[in-house]
Amino acid sequence: MSILLMYRVTVKNEPGVRRNVADTDSAVAARHVLLVNYFFPPMTGGGVPRPVKMAKYLRRLGWNVTVLTVGVKGPVDERLSVDDDVDVLRVRMWRLEWILWTADRVVRCMRGGVERLTARRSGRQTLLDHGFAYEEQEIASSKIGWVVPATRVALRLHRTSPIDVAVVSLPPPASGTVGWLLHRLRGVPYAVEYRDPWTVGAFWMADADGIPRTDMVTRWRFRLTRWLEAALLRDAAGSVIVNGEAHIGRLATTFASQTAGKPIAHVRNGVDLEDVRSLPREPASSAQLTLLHTGFFYHFYTPHHLIAALRFVQCQHPEALDGVKLEFMGGGFPRQLVRELERWGLGDVIQLTGAGSYSEALSAINRADGLIAVLPPLDSDRDRIPTKIYEYLSTNRPILAVAHPAGALAKLLDGVPAVVVADNGDQAAIADGFATFVGLARRQRAEGYPAESTRRGNPHHYGERAACMSAFLHQVLDSKRASRYGDASNPG
Repeated sequence: MSILLMYRVTVKNEPGVRRNVADTDSAVAARHVLLVNYFFPPMTGGGVPRPVKMAKYLRRLGWNVTVLTVGVKGPVDERLSVDDDVDVLRVRMWRLEWILWTADRVVRCMRGGVERLTARRSGRQTLLDHGFAYEEQEIASSKIGWVVPATRVALRLHRTSPIDVAVVSLPPPASGTVGWLLHRLRGVPYAVEYRDPWTVGAFWMADADGIPRTDMVTRWRFRLTRWLEAALLRDAAGSVIVNGEAHIGRLATTFASQTAGKPIAHVRNGVDLEDVRSLPREPASSAQLTLLHTGFFYHFYTPHHLIAALRFVQCQHPEALDGVKLEFMGGGFPRQLVRELERWGLGDVIQLTGAGSYSEALSAINRADGLIAVLPPLDSDRDRIPTKIYEYLSTNRPILAVAHPAGALAKLLDGVPAVVVADNGDQAAIADGFATFVGLARRQRAEGYPAESTRRGNPHHYGERAACMSAFLHQVLDSKRASRYGDASNPG
């Protein structure tokens, strides 16, 4: 049963002010939600802003919010600070990296042996062989060492301040296990939030080129992981899909018995318009046209197809490369691709910049002349929508999206002004799209940026996203109350 909840919740609180619920008329209605998010400031990355903004705006909607995360030291970006709004519990995890690394290495070696024998017979050179992609490390990144310490802290919190509902955000799977244990030990209902699909869209079931893996190691690993996901969904009170609305139907079909009768909501990532309103709206003065990509490249998430398309640009649209700088901000750019560019005489076109803070990334986005989003040409990424795209939409800059033309990202951008979508499976189409994008960026820089294009981000404000999440959580609580008493009424 899929329920897409989109109505607005009207309970409000003053921005930046922690409200004492006991002093309000709505004290009886106040609910305590626990957000279990491994990735949280001071960590950086695309998955970090979402829990921060959800906590911020759920608090304004009247929820008592506690965030359970891992203990990491470092400065917190001022735009990602929620200390005045919510409680943040930071838990030190057990050091099990060597065990997980060993397990990951064993699985990869066993699987890789089979793949190398197959590749040797076929003569096929993979993206991994070329150095254009990195081998996945899904086992090593499972964060199992966080489960027991985080569960202990959650149980202690529940004794002092009872939790009405928890939201466990995956990946990593450890977050889901914390919610499952909290439910098993204390009966706390939890909802699973899929920032990325798990076994329904397991990217490691294919290699970096999209060729299915059929070896016994991968098959048994998939069966075990699917069994774990089924157990997690069986006890869950509902699910939230973040990337790709199509995953709602896939999840409900694949896990029909585990999700039957439970709410499934589609609550995308977004942008906090309060963060971007104070930023300068005009690009930095430079003789070069700066085209920016933000975000880290990892595992099979690689820009090789965009870089390869620059050869087509060099031959068919050489004017599109004059005075242009492609900046990749965030790290992980494959060194082999840099060497390829240098071999083609295009080394000066690319600038690699390390990962910056959230505020630094937002500032860079608003200084650039054009913005680029790239998705790998893999089936597992067809329904992915990079978090950065919502931040891109909050600007009036042209956007180039290298993505599947029928995928979730293309559908999101359909009809949006100053956007070029290029088929990520067709290098000639990428080259043509790049040339069109450069022409658009040059024209808008010369003529001025239309003010109305900044409204592209308005529908994606995290205030709206939190209202959808609040509606979903109320639905979960109402469903649990109805199942307990036989209807939705309060027997008191």
